[in-house]
Amino acid sequence: MEISIIWLVKLLLAHLISDFWWQPSKWVQDRQQRKIRSRYLYLHILVTGATAILFVGFNYWKVVLFITILHGVIDLAKSYVKANFTYFIIDQLLHLLVILASWMIVFEEHRLDMQTLTGFYENSKFWVVAAAAFFLTVPTSIIIAYATKHWAVPPGLKNAGKYIGIIERLIICVLVYQGQYEAIGLLITGKSILRYNSANEEAKTEYLLIGTLLSIFIAFAVGFALKLILK
Repeated sequence: MEISIIWLVKLLLAHLISDFWWQPSKWVQDRQQRKIRSRYLYLHILVTGATAILFVGFNYWKVVLFITILHGVIDLAKSYVKANFTYFIIDQLLHLLVILASWMIVFEEHRLDMQTLTGFYENSKFWVVAAAAFFLTVPTSIIIAYATKHWAVPPGLKNAGKYIGIIERLIICVLVYQGQYEAIGLLITGKSILRYNSANEEAKTEYLLIGTLLSIFIAFAVGFALKLILK
């Protein structure tokens, strides 16, 4: 494995350890309450820098300092917004972008030039896959909601069914594209068992079955379309 890849993996591991393992819940809670006045914010920043130095070595102290400062700025900004899953994902993506940017700064062969960016922008396969993936998320959820609204029953957990359907369609589409039909059978069987155990009313069971079949049909159709287009 290339030294540059090992270096990147080390930085990612350092981030996972310092941000998840070496950051107790009370540090996060104190930061949310006290914001810039939280001593645990600065302690976490210190732990982040020390962990990165430990993994990549003191020779890269300038890059580690860059990562550590931006890590602190991102965490401070996060403390001023509502703590929820969306902002957690945004927070982690920003940390990863900083790490990737640092990696490209250190290792010139991995820097993105205009030719690479232009080639990526004009890559037809990427845009086909991106369009298919997006279609299977919110647009398909809306289509299924309209198609089944006449039989709609009161929901359980808010939006749980929508997110279950999105994840299910994306997984099925990937499996269809890869020709892993046996795995699709196991996925559908597992979901059917869970649905059966949780659905005590006949009307609710039938409503869920209609939505599930529509969702699976669309996922299969998109998967087969990708196989035809990208072959």
